[in-house]
Formats: sequence, structure tokens, C-alpha cells
Amino acid sequence: MTALEPDEVLSRGRLVRVGVAAALISRIFGRLVGVILVVVLARVADPVTVALYGFLLGTVTLMASLTDLGVASLAGRDVAARVATAPAALRSALGPQALSTVVAVVLTCLVAVLAGPADVDASVLVPCSVFVVANSVFNLWAEVLRGDGKVVLEGALQGISALLLVTAGSLAVLAGAGIVPLLWIVAGKELAVLAIAALWLRPGAGTDAGLTFGSLLRRSAWLAVAGTALVLLWRQGTLLVSSMASTRALADYVVATRLLDAAVTLAHTLGIGLFPGIAALAADAPGAARAHVRRYLVAVLGLCVPLAVLGVLLADPVTTLVFGSQWESAVPAVRVLAATTPLILLGYLLWFALLAENQERWLCAGALAAAATSVGVTAALLVVDPGAAAGAWGTGAGALVLAVVLAIRFVTTRDSRRAPVATTVTGDEP
Repeated sequence: MTALEPDEVLSRGRLVRVGVAAALISRIFGRLVGVILVVVLARVADPVTVALYGFLLGTVTLMASLTDLGVASLAGRDVAARVATAPAALRSALGPQALSTVVAVVLTCLVAVLAGPADVDASVLVPCSVFVVANSVFNLWAEVLRGDGKVVLEGALQGISALLLVTAGSLAVLAGAGIVPLLWIVAGKELAVLAIAALWLRPGAGTDAGLTFGSLLRRSAWLAVAGTALVLLWRQGTLLVSSMASTRALADYVVATRLLDAAVTLAHTLGIGLFPGIAALAADAPGAARAHVRRYLVAVLGLCVPLAVLGVLLADPVTTLVFGSQWESAVPAVRVLAATTPLILLGYLLWFALLAENQERWLCAGALAAAATSVGVTAALLVVDPGAAAGAWGTGAGALVLAVVLAIRFVTTRDSRRAPVATTVTGDEP
């Protein structure tokens, strides 16, 4: 491991700050403009179109998360750590990413046909499948671009994607288009930004061979399991409350989880913004990488702990003001999830910090322990009191376990053990 010059440390430190800013701005912008399409749909489209749109995109997102092998994250880390060039990492990762994409397409179609609304037919499955493929491949390009230091370009592409969807989608809905044209627009905007990314970075360029298909799958196995467990941690409440409690309890939990979804989205966005710069520093200056992580941990916790306390205190008036007085029964669950927010942010920041340091096995252990805890706590509480708060307490318990396990690893790992070997990959497993 070659020590970095001070100006190189400063340069990679700037990448951390710019990466966080670009990720936050692009994702928040995308969420805000995305509300426009939801509003237009709700006001203009018929209920069937609204229901199908929400169900299909929700199913696509869930299946993509469950089948994600983590290959894109590993490729981005290798590029950031200068273990592989961007074209070589991209070329190596395309095969495994395609494998996970095929599985996601099959599962999406099966769930849509077997468990979806009665109005789902074959005509909607084609654009859904195209979207799954384009979105998965674009996610790989985005990770590699961020790892290559092009965080502003990646953020701009995310913003362009959101603008294309809202503009074309709103115009289509206002013109009376149904679900199939709308889904083709969703797929089309993803193909458009993928084409831009592919023009900027081509996998055929470069001379090094990169990792083999098998070695990438072996490296990503721990991360694939960890990612699946993380999805279960955040979704177990909905599954268990829906099967063990009343419909009203499920409705309360769905309302309360608007806060959970916002916290997870914010935490994940901070993490992906932090990741490229930290991975670049961890390769050659692990002490500086740790210093940046600690700085962000202190800043984020210093901001979100007071906000969480405020959320607990104001849960009743805010919930009834936003959703209506009929949702006062959701307030206990909202309070628990508000208190859980700092743990979610802490867990995600530690997750990406340890991922930058090749700690996939610990991520897997932490995620599995958290998922098992959340399922066990939620199920036990639902037996005693079948309400929405049970799902929230289970989620909070799992988030606590995740944060504690990752924090223990973060604190007890020495710098000398954390840095990956910065050698060029020639096809053998590192």
C-alpha cells in the first residue's frame, strides 16, 4: 500500500463531499418532481390505472432489490480503490448483473400474474420487463461512474431521468393514455439515460481483462445475502401485520411507514454519496477514510437525534394534520419509527463505510441478525397485541441490532486490516 500525498488525500476528501452533495440533490430533486406525476395520476387517471401503476412499479422495485447480487457496488468500489479501471470493471460485471436481471424479470412477471390485480395482462409485462433490464444495467453504470469520480455526472443523469418521466408521463396521462403507454414511458426514460451513460463510458475500452464471471459471483455472495436480509428488515412489518392483524392495523402501519420509507431513502442516499470517496481513501489512506466517516457520523447524529425527539413529541398533531384525524390510531407506530430514525441513518453510514473496506461478511452477519430480530420481535408482539405498533417495534429492534453489530466491527477493526490491496486485476480472484 503506497501512502498518498497530502494533496491526493485532500482531493479524495473533496470527492466525499461532492459525492454526498450530488447524491442528495439529485435524489431529493427526483423525489420532488416525481410527486407531480403522482398528483396528475391521482387527479386525471382512473383508479385502475393508478392501482396498476403503483403495484407494478412497487413489484419491480422489490424484485430488483431481492435479486440484486451486489455486483454493481463491488465494481464501483474496485474502480474507486484503483483495483480495476472503469471499463474493465464494467465489462466484468455485466455478466453477473445480467444474471440477476433475468431472475428479477421472471419473478416480476410471476408476481404480477399470480398475485397482482385482476386487470394485469400480458400487455403490461413487456414494458415492465424492459424497465427491469434497463434500470438494472443503468444502476451498474451509475455505480461505476461514481467510483470513477464522476459523481456530478451520475447525479445529473438521475435528475434527467426524473424530468423525462414526469414530463412525458404527465403529458401522456393528460392526453388520456392508459397503463401500457405510461409503462413504456417509464422504460423509455431509463433507456435514454442508459444510452447517455454508455456513450460516456464504454465497457469495450481498456486493455486489462478484469475479473471473471465466477470470481465476481463468489465475491458478491455475502453481499447478495446481506442485501436480501436488509430488504426483509424494512418490509417484514408489512408482511407480518398483514397476515397476523386486522386490515385496519395494516392501514395504520402503511401510514406510519411513510416515515420509515423517508428515513431509509435519506440514509441510503447519504451512504451512496459517501461511498466512492471513502472507498478511494480506504485503499491507500484508511486513517483519513475513517476520519471522514466519523465526521459524517457525528454530523448526521447531531442533526437527526434532536429531530427524532421532536418527531416523537409531535407525532400526534403531525400525523392527524397530514393524514387526517381518522389516523390517530397510527400515532404509536409513528412515534416508534421516529425514534428509530437515528439508528437507520447510523446503520446505513456504517454499512457503506464497511463495504468500502471489504467487510462483506460482517455486513451479511449484521443484516441477518437484524432481520431475524425484527421478525421475531414483530411476531411475538403481534401475538400479544395485534396492532401497527408491533411492526414498528420489530423494525426498531432490528435497526438497533444492525447498528450495534456494524458499530462494533467499525470500532474494533484496525487500520492495517482494513485497506484492500491496490493491485490491478488481471482475471484472477483478488
